[in-house]
Amino acid sequence: MRLFRILLFLLLESFPKPVFSQSTGSNPLSVNGFSLWVIGHDSGTIQLIPETKKMGLAMEGGKTVVHVRFKVSGYGEIQTPVNASTAPGAEAPSVNLSESRYIKIRYKANQTVMLQLRQTGVHGGIHNHVLLPSSDTFTTSTIYFTSFKGGSQPLDLKDVAKFNFAFLANNEKDGFADLVIQSLTIDRYKP
Repeated sequence: MRLFRILLFLLLESFPKPVFSQSTGSNPLSVNGFSLWVIGHDSGTIQLIPETKKMGLAMEGGKTVVHVRFKVSGYGEIQTPVNASTAPGAEAPSVNLSESRYIKIRYKANQTVMLQLRQTGVHGGIHNHVLLPSSDTFTTSTIYFTSFKGGSQPLDLKDVAKFNFAFLANNEKDGFADLVIQSLTIDRYKP
């Protein structure tokens, strides 16, 4: 019997081990090179999609997308650092986008989304932002950086760190807020 267990162990050890990761082949999941999409929300907000993960990248319909859904109490958000080499859990480093004029985003959302472009190291408070209108189908929007307003300081494109997509309310009919991003590109910048 002992010999049988040893042979079984050796046989099982010879098979390749499954690899569990968010990747397709040798490439990690990303949307246009942005591979770190971190989810956040207040304690009263319920995260519905993804159910448990803190990263919002997923494969849907054979494509990599960002997908989040919240039952919003205060806020639900997903953010991505402009610098794609930012390590998970690390502070997003400063990036100079002064040569860039706009971002282009392809998305659909059942509720208005506040898109913030945050300065380096600035967390709480009021940030320069634009509002992305809800759209039942995928829509592509070109948003010029001159459109980002409303921050406690004027936007300094020489010192930005991350994009933050925030919901502050639920869609009244659906009872939740949902966002899917298929594409995010920055004029004259590669992450």
